[in-house]
Amino acid sequence: MSDTEWDIQEGKHLKKKRLVHYNLVMLLLAGLLPYYFKIVGSGYVLFVLCCVFMWAITMSMLYTLKTGKTIGTKTSRLVEDFDKSHKGEERWKRSKITEFALVSIMSVVLTTLLFVIEFDSGSFNFPISYFPFIGGWVGLALI
Repeated sequence: MSDTEWDIQEGKHLKKKRLVHYNLVMLLLAGLLPYYFKIVGSGYVLFVLCCVFMWAITMSMLYTLKTGKTIGTKTSRLVEDFDKSHKGEERWKRSKITEFALVSIMSVVLTTLLFVIEFDSGSFNFPISYFPFIGGWVGLALI
């Protein structure tokens, strides 16, 4: 779609659709997280899964940066194409490099914390321990 003109309203619609997808995934995670801690109770396994997920996102961003092709749903590919044509190739690439650097640093920090933090001493108190997750969800929705 690089040779077609993008309508601003179409781009906004695609971004809203992507936001709805993100919110549905976060709602699913918010619903499943208490059951996970009730059944399994291990924060270590959850933290390992988060690390693997962060490294997968980092590799996906590196692939997008190197090839210009986006891995994801049709909506996310269309949003990337819209951003690329709307911002321009150079500005888009600079923002992708910044995103990749930040996510890479976060992945390294999470991996380091995986080996440093002692997970046996923590407990999950449902209403209090849930607030950071909700804060992250609100932060994702505002971006």
